[in-house]
Amino acid sequence: MTAEGGNGAESTAARRGGTWTREVVELAALCAVAGIVHLIGAGPRAFDLAAWGLVTLGALLVAGAALHSTWPRGGGYPAADSATERGSPGTDLAGGERALWRLRASVSDSPGRLADVARGLAGLGGDIRALHVHPVADGAVDDVLVHVPATVGEGDLIRAVAAAGGRDVTARRAEVRELDDVPTRTLNLAADLVDGRGDLERALRSTLGAIEVRCQEEPHPAAGLDGVASGVICLAAPGGGALVLERTGAAFTPAEFARARAMVELAAACRRRLRPERQALTTTDGARLTVRVAGREDLDLVTEFHTRCSPAARYRRYFSAGPPGGERGTLRLLTPALGGSLLVQGPDGEVVAVGNLMREGRTAEVALLVRDDWQRRGIGTRLAAKLVEQAEAAGLATVQAHTRVDDTAIARTLRAAGLKLVGVPEPGEWSWSRSLTGAR
Repeated sequence: MTAEGGNGAESTAARRGGTWTREVVELAALCAVAGIVHLIGAGPRAFDLAAWGLVTLGALLVAGAALHSTWPRGGGYPAADSATERGSPGTDLAGGERALWRLRASVSDSPGRLADVARGLAGLGGDIRALHVHPVADGAVDDVLVHVPATVGEGDLIRAVAAAGGRDVTARRAEVRELDDVPTRTLNLAADLVDGRGDLERALRSTLGAIEVRCQEEPHPAAGLDGVASGVICLAAPGGGALVLERTGAAFTPAEFARARAMVELAAACRRRLRPERQALTTTDGARLTVRVAGREDLDLVTEFHTRCSPAARYRRYFSAGPPGGERGTLRLLTPALGGSLLVQGPDGEVVAVGNLMREGRTAEVALLVRDDWQRRGIGTRLAAKLVEQAEAAGLATVQAHTRVDDTAIARTLRAAGLKLVGVPEPGEWSWSRSLTGAR
């Protein structure tokens, strides 16, 4: 949608110019018709100077109007093609001659306020490509995707919207995919959650924009559990604990809170109802095992698995006697709100290895535990590779791991998965990392 139907003052001038040209053409037609009628009445051999003058005047007026329509209004070159001037669909929206920005502003609920914002953006040569209005108690929050010349910066946009009556104005560069309408984008994200292609954090970011997502034990003090406070949303995490969403510079609206809560509830329902896909895993000595995503219903299996691991193996994995937090901690380990866990099961269904991918922003931590009687058979190497693949598919930037310095087996496993030793954060500990350059 073009702001104010065009580029502000230029569109107004164009309409005035079009009216003036039309009136001249009508006058020229009247002069020409009058002259021709006089010539016909006088006969072909007569020379009527007044009649010929009317015809000539009409022709000159038509020629002048035609010249005016093709001559530029501000220079000595033909007018630019309107599609190029306003940014055609083929223009690079992320850079080049024009750029796509997302603006957000609170406005009062008064007639003409949105038109004032549109006029302000039109004054910068902007075209509004999408607009979403969020009703709030004291007015509305306008979420605008606007296409502007590349020379227009963040400060220009904020000043233009603020001058039009906008409050708490924010502006950030947008991506072309954000031009999808909200219902279509939301349905696509939901479909990704259902079939396992997506994850909750990415769905929330795509729904709410540039936000920080983290999982913690206790609810946020300001928002409380299942509540919203200014730039914070706090929801019950699917794997236990609280899921906190934060955004600086722009408060969440009731509509955004409802969308976030629905997305989290859908993710929790998917975990409860969908049967995990099983994949085959063959050890170095030919034993055939299966790998699948863990669920809360696996609590008893994983609890038994830990009892069959030696205290030394558990300490190397958790830096303690076992998963912190007892049963509640084990459940959160199985179904973290951000990330996931994989179980490796033997022929009789017992768990022989557990792999965890715990996410924090665009970074994930990889951790493994293989039962003592199944170690040195290639299970850890294959499990680590699958976890790194999951991180890459989720578009993460980095995978990390923390190990004991005396755990040489896991060091070999991490090196095989492409992680490199990057530091010693604490005495007796090693830190590993791998950059996922192919991540989206």
